[in-house]
Amino acid sequence: MEQIIICNRSGDALEVELVYGMPSTKTDIYTVSKGYVPAQGDSIFLMPGVNIPRVKLKDLALNLGVKIVRDATRANIIISGKATMNKITCGRWLHNATTEEFTKYVANLDFDQYYIDKYETAVAACNPEVIYMEYSTKNDLNYKGYKVKDAYSSAVHFVEDEYKDMLDSIQNKTIFDESELLAMINGDDAVTITPEVYSQLVKMFESSDQDNHIMAMEIMANSNYIDSALYLLLLLEGYAHKIGDCHTRNHVNFKSMVSYFTLAVKEIGWLDPDKIAKKLVTLDLLTKDWTHVLLQERVEWFIRNIAHSTTFNVSEIVPTPEIQIAINDSYSGDIEYKPNTKEVASVTEFSILPEREIESEEEERVATPEMEAIFTEEEDVVIGEVIAELDIEDTEVTLETELLSNNHQIETNESTDIDWF
Repeated sequence: MEQIIICNRSGDALEVELVYGMPSTKTDIYTVSKGYVPAQGDSIFLMPGVNIPRVKLKDLALNLGVKIVRDATRANIIISGKATMNKITCGRWLHNATTEEFTKYVANLDFDQYYIDKYETAVAACNPEVIYMEYSTKNDLNYKGYKVKDAYSSAVHFVEDEYKDMLDSIQNKTIFDESELLAMINGDDAVTITPEVYSQLVKMFESSDQDNHIMAMEIMANSNYIDSALYLLLLLEGYAHKIGDCHTRNHVNFKSMVSYFTLAVKEIGWLDPDKIAKKLVTLDLLTKDWTHVLLQERVEWFIRNIAHSTTFNVSEIVPTPEIQIAINDSYSGDIEYKPNTKEVASVTEFSILPEREIESEEEERVATPEMEAIFTEEEDVVIGEVIAELDIEDTEVTLETELLSNNHQIETNESTDIDWF
């Protein structure tokens, strides 16, 4: 961080602010590491904006043999959150002029010597290249013939005064993202959302009874985030509107689960299947099986958006049976993609397939199955380089009520075929 000067004329006074400016990229303030392994005796400091349930954190600390401290100078492990940077910093839209030009401006105004001394002391303290100012002061410089560097203002970020000492004290210490602790927060007894449990939660969200939605959110919040990651993201993406209508969306347990994916609750409405895949890649959790499940669950979305998808590409185009009959032949066109360019994908070659006659209308109908029949248990699915077949055992999954000690079975007059917990 570097100190910057903000100066503004206010009548016959010159207001001088000396603040800690931010690098061009906020993340350059400190580096966040991955792979925290708790060690006996660790002292952990939680930075402002960290969203972890304190009751669960206390239990976790006891189980791991670590302690949570309120003074960053006493900690050897620092935990940063998604909201930390916005919590400890602020920003303003400002104009700027070179220090030399602004000093000329100050010298030619009839300011009290007190203000001039304050300005010169600030300049001597940090020797800045530019001086920042508000719009009105910029106009005054222009009116008096002094040059301002840019015609338009730019965003200037700096650290709030109350957090300067804290930032100084965490330098050269190991800093981890809050997701490292959130992955452990529910303990070894946390429920894992399997395909069967996912189906139950979908039924709960599809119910018109909001109590069912609230219970589903509680189950999600108390799950094993790592082993349930794909299904948690699918539920967040698929039912963001219903979650937004529940007051429990702001409960710390649920917000913590959402924070594990570096999201805020208000941001889940922007999720889509591509973003789900990217989140799993960032967390190093995406597998071939989960890629297959993602495609199964959101196949219609991928078909509609395949031209813009960052998860799947189309590598081959084949004609419909009607076209095959018209040309009395079959072929496939191979598609060449050029990633990260604006060039349109092109057909580079086509392959003539063995001639095949469609003998009846029934056979033609079978040749173009409905979308929901694309995925079957008997056949593998081939999309680009993804060839996956899930082997899911038929097991009955029940969620122990102990996991939801503060919840009671919900009575409803609606018949939803849901196995209540």
